[in-house]
Amino acid sequence: MDKGLLKTIAASMIGSVLEWYDYTIYGTASALVFGTLFFPKLSGVIGTLLSLATFAIGFLARPIGGIIFGTLGDKVGRKKVLMLTIIIMGSSTTLIGVVPTYNSIGYWAPLLLVLLRILQGIGSGSEYAGAVILMAENSPTKHRGFMSSLPYLGVSLGLMLSSGVYSLCKMLPNAEFVSWGWRIPFLLSVLIVLFGLLIRMGLSETPIFEQISSRHERVRHPLRTAFRMSPKGIILAWMVATQDNSFTYLFQTFITAYVENQLHLPDSVMLTTLTLMGLIQLVAVPAFGALSDKIGRRPILITGALLSALYGFPFFWMLNTKSPILIGVSVILASSIFRGAIVAVQASWYTELFSSKIRYTGFAVGREWPSALGGVVPVFASAVLIWSHGHTWAISILIIVFSLLTVVAGILGPENSKLELTDINGDLTRASLNETTINAMEEPGTSR
Repeated sequence: MDKGLLKTIAASMIGSVLEWYDYTIYGTASALVFGTLFFPKLSGVIGTLLSLATFAIGFLARPIGGIIFGTLGDKVGRKKVLMLTIIIMGSSTTLIGVVPTYNSIGYWAPLLLVLLRILQGIGSGSEYAGAVILMAENSPTKHRGFMSSLPYLGVSLGLMLSSGVYSLCKMLPNAEFVSWGWRIPFLLSVLIVLFGLLIRMGLSETPIFEQISSRHERVRHPLRTAFRMSPKGIILAWMVATQDNSFTYLFQTFITAYVENQLHLPDSVMLTTLTLMGLIQLVAVPAFGALSDKIGRRPILITGALLSALYGFPFFWMLNTKSPILIGVSVILASSIFRGAIVAVQASWYTELFSSKIRYTGFAVGREWPSALGGVVPVFASAVLIWSHGHTWAISILIIVFSLLTVVAGILGPENSKLELTDINGDLTRASLNETTINAMEEPGTSR
């Protein structure tokens, strides 16, 4: 493997490391300390619910980021957008580490927390899309599923890194951890940002985008063109992303709070589980990605979703045993294996849904618009527990319904794994594509 490809892999992964390090430490802090520090006037359960609500607010901002940076990715290039998103994500996370608490500045404290959380959401609204596209557009067709799955390893690394840092910080006496120790993980994110910028500065633009630019084929209005060219692709991506985004934060953020507050187990149980989950994903995700290059994306997508649906009720049965071992197994099966199969192939599958001219926009809009719903799931699940006096059947039904959305999308969606990315035209025929893009593209020689 040449040095250029290794640099591309590192550049695509580092943003995911930062994104998931940021989100995991925020989600963990929301479950463990933000209720006490930023909402001290409220009872324990309600304070936790509101702190999780601030976590959800960032997801309402992600669709905005998907529109802004997805559009820019198709207009000015993949590299420039990836430089910008890592700066926005990292700076907002670092600043959270210095926000005063409610006892210092009153209601300004949760307000500042929310504003920075929104900025964090906007910055991450197209980071993963850009990382996957960077990888896919630099990969040979026969290995595109494997190579496109690699950016998600950054998710696992970010998860393990955040869990490891939090575990170390939790070794502090509780009073010191609540006072200042929780800030350390946020402040350390600046190191990831600097490393990421150093790597991405040396990147070249992808060959496909350079070809589009040299032929003056960039579209004037990528968002409008994406909905005209590939409405089916966007809807299919929404269906899969609804499950993925929801399950991500259900299995990590909500379950962390559930195990501590409802099952009354030490937070070390979930911190250890999240670390193990990340380790297993490092193997499972690229393995599923490589398998998709041989048998296609759709079989793996459908199988992973069906297994997730069947696991909706057994998942909580295992959790409620209060056995740390069974809790670990239940979360790892749900997230690392069943969901791992889905996330491994959805990267290349999303990429292959859209034409190269609107790929960044289509991917970002398709994946990030349902993230607003995904971010609300931990809040909804917490509210269900209050309403049902601790019963989880409604959450299990939600898992089943969202899983079936992915099954349907996999059945209806295309299998483009053997096509060159430059040969994918989205939902329209070549004649319709030409008619659509003639009106949308810039005139030859138009400067940007």
